[in-house]
Amino acid sequence: MTAHFLNSLISVLLTIVIIPGLIPCIVSAADEQFADGGNSTNSTLTPNLILEDLSTDPESPKPDSKAVINSFVKNVGNETSEPTNIIYIIGETEEKEEVPAIEAGSEKLISYTWTTPDTEETVTIKASLENIENSEKEITVKIVQESLPDLIVEDLYPESSTQPEAGETLNFTLKIKNVGEATANNSTAKYSSDGTSGEISIPELSAGTSTSAEFSLIPGNEENMSVTAVADSGNTISESDEDNNEMSKTISVKRKLPDLKIESISLSPEKPHPGENITFTATVKNNGSAAAENSEIKYDIKGNNESYTGVTPLPALAAGETGTGTFFWTPGNEGQIEVKTTVDTGSVVSESNETNNEFTKTATIYKETVSSDDGGSGSSGSSGSDSGSKSLGSSSSSSGGASLSKEPVSNVDAKELSTRNVQSGYHIKFDFLEGVTCITYIEFDSIKTLKRTITTVEVLKDKSAFVSEVPPGNIYKYVNIWVGNYGTGVANYCENGVIEFKVEKPWFEENNINQSQITLQWHNESWEPLNTEKVKEDTNYVYFKSKTPGFSCFAITSNSIDGENVSVASGLAEEEALINWDSEAKTSIHNESAEKDGETKDPMRKAKILIAISLPLFLILVEYFVMKKKI
Repeated sequence: MTAHFLNSLISVLLTIVIIPGLIPCIVSAADEQFADGGNSTNSTLTPNLILEDLSTDPESPKPDSKAVINSFVKNVGNETSEPTNIIYIIGETEEKEEVPAIEAGSEKLISYTWTTPDTEETVTIKASLENIENSEKEITVKIVQESLPDLIVEDLYPESSTQPEAGETLNFTLKIKNVGEATANNSTAKYSSDGTSGEISIPELSAGTSTSAEFSLIPGNEENMSVTAVADSGNTISESDEDNNEMSKTISVKRKLPDLKIESISLSPEKPHPGENITFTATVKNNGSAAAENSEIKYDIKGNNESYTGVTPLPALAAGETGTGTFFWTPGNEGQIEVKTTVDTGSVVSESNETNNEFTKTATIYKETVSSDDGGSGSSGSSGSDSGSKSLGSSSSSSGGASLSKEPVSNVDAKELSTRNVQSGYHIKFDFLEGVTCITYIEFDSIKTLKRTITTVEVLKDKSAFVSEVPPGNIYKYVNIWVGNYGTGVANYCENGVIEFKVEKPWFEENNINQSQITLQWHNESWEPLNTEKVKEDTNYVYFKSKTPGFSCFAITSNSIDGENVSVASGLAEEEALINWDSEAKTSIHNESAEKDGETKDPMRKAKILIAISLPLFLILVEYFVMKKKI
């Protein structure tokens, strides 16, 4: 019983004395466990001091005065820091200021009183926490006798919120403010944009006040314009901060752009036939608000089992201006053709509308008409002018028609056409004003009436398909000259033919050729040099003139014999046309001069016959007289 009583007493004492003492320990351990996120091991506790800010009061102290250097130090760690020091380097002097312990997450203002120099100057102050890396701060302090103003561009903006257009006046508002501690006297502000600038007068501004001013600019034809404004542009105001006077803004601009549109395509002749050279003219208008630079027109021609593609140049066009591009094609078959043209295919010109650059036209190649004996068609001629000494009108007589070329298109490098009325007894001149070939003009005296006639000049990439051999000498250009249809241009249609052509000056130097060696050669079953003479020269070309019995295949060469050009006129030129066409258009034209030559040779034939008859009679008479004397 006694033992049981003692045990009960001990249990009560343990409950009263020991357990209450253990409860705080248990609670403290539990708190630490929860604070550690339930981990059994505690996190490392460390302080972390940083120097948040560094400044002086006043901002611009006077010489030989007291100024306070203020430093904000913050503990961004998770444990209270140990006391340390801030080290100041002021000019060449080093000072220290104590930093007390700072609790985690707290900051303290550490102030150090500094005596400024006795002269006006700018002082650099550096501060860092002792033994803590990457804690440096640096400021510059201007020591001035008086407080200074500080002018800034507070704002710069266009008057309208809508997008400005190129070439239209744009108004701006400029705000200038004095953020300094003293009054700023009258000054100037400068504005500039893309080479244009101006100045605005700014009135006196007391500390903390501002003013507004307006100016105007005209945006250029660029996508963006940059506008810059500078306060106190003349540097007449002594400021506490001279580096905050400028502001720039970029403004988006609606540009003025060209807009090229093909309006039409015309054909000449309007009703072409197979084998007839067609001149296509594409008319292009610039519907935009700005000029368009040089560009190209691409053309695609699709005919009856044939097609042709190429490009032709288009000159620069001012806003609202119309221009043309010309190209040529000779159809081989009758039927419908489709001509598709596209301007600026290389996107050289930036346009306001890039979707209207195509134009397509359909036309018909009509069945070929039968040619008459004089080389023309049975259709009536159309009116035209002649560049010779007489003016010719229109009539219903036969026409020379379009120039027919059987030269393969792949061998033609450049081509130009000229149209005139041709009438017997008149001097005719065809000028090639576009200058796309080396031939400037041809002229002749017409023997037959052809009426409206097209002469075509073709500069070839290689010798003509109708020439079997190359001419002697150094070749400058191969040229075909076709006058009208089916061999027109040989001697029975014209006489006193002349060709003027030009040669690029660099070609003489590159080939070490003298100008006197230039010879125009004409192919008449073989190459024949023509009498050639220099007539003039300009900056880029030397011009020559040659006399020719007819027009067909030529070569400009540097051919010479004994230092002189030779002219040889072969009678073969007057026997037949140079070109033997295929079965569809094969022609041989007899020369009238050959007939005349035949007439001049006919008396000699009669004389020979007379001699042949007279000689035997004479011999018989001589024999008779001899025999008579003997008797």
